Amino acid sequence: MDEKDMQAFQTMMSESERRMMAYFESAIMPKFDLLAEGQQAILDKLVPRSRVDELEEEIKLLKIVIRQMNADLQELKKAN
Repeated sequence: MDEKDMQAFQTMMSESERRMMAYFESAIMPKFDLLAEGQQAILDKLVPRSRVDELEEEIKLLKIVIRQMNADLQELKKAN
């Protein structure tokens, strides 16, 4: 390859790179943007882990109270 061929090859590569970048920016990037927006919407709707932990503790307490109330109710039924 001589200098002229090398320059023609570099010009073709540069044009190819520009077309690839244009395609990437017009076809691929919008899809990534939509994906990121969808992911953000999901993240916005998620309940923080700390809140889930708090609710689990409340449920454990409520189960204990209900079991105790049920035991008391059974004792009252036996007494009648």
